[in-house]
Amino acid sequence: MTPIAIFALAACAAVSPDSDRVFLRDLATAFPAVRLAGDEPVALAPLPGVERRFDLPELRRIAARFGLPEPAREVCVGRPTLRLDPARILDAMRARLPNAAIELLDFSRWPVPEGALEFALEGLRGDHWTGSVRYGGGHRSAVWARVKVNGTGPFAVAAHDLRAGQRLTAADFRLESKLSVADPRPPTIEELTGRRLRRTVRAGTAMRADWTEVAPDVARGETVQVEVRSGAATLAFEGVAQGSANTGQNVAVINPQTHKRFQARVDSPGRVSLEGASL
Repeated sequence: MTPIAIFALAACAAVSPDSDRVFLRDLATAFPAVRLAGDEPVALAPLPGVERRFDLPELRRIAARFGLPEPAREVCVGRPTLRLDPARILDAMRARLPNAAIELLDFSRWPVPEGALEFALEGLRGDHWTGSVRYGGGHRSAVWARVKVNGTGPFAVAAHDLRAGQRLTAADFRLESKLSVADPRPPTIEELTGRRLRRTVRAGTAMRADWTEVAPDVARGETVQVEVRSGAATLAFEGVAQGSANTGQNVAVINPQTHKRFQARVDSPGRVSLEGASL
């Protein structure tokens, strides 16, 4: 189905959808004796659906500025608007979710300017998907739609209750083959492993990428493996990190048995080391 333009000012020249300026070429009907093809801006473009009229005195000033002949008539320009077409909406959504089954339940009916229709993944929340029409060099007109989105997996699901702040491992998840897509970008188990959880997640919940964040190699409060080297001898025990750090950095650690605090070097995720010391 083709979008139906509802721009009422049929006699007005249409400004370019991707521009926020009226250019000299848009005034061509006022100067029929010459061919106007210039990209010289002459005014700001009007708002969507609003007429911008150039009367004869203004056109004469423009003519003097650009060395044009006497204008023959007044001219108006406008930014066309149209109503959204369901097929166009679905095309924009499928560009973001090519492997999902999308059912369009309802959508905004108000006129919008001509331009690029976009439905960002971040705008999908439950059955409500907010989007926008991008026009005029960076302007946006908001639109919305109600949808039912389903996709085929496998999807990563919490195998048990997960607590906020914990470092995720592959054992924290199981795969399910078909789910309602809570996250339009469902992460894989490989992508989740090693990241830190930002919120509590109940067992059986499909994981979302934005519930996690990049975890430091050692996080504050995390139990770490400590290796103390003294010549050829080594001592290993568990400690509790008192700060966060990445490989190659130092971090404060407490020995839970002696309650002594010491500085250790992070060797790898969850592992630190130091040279011989009384701990």
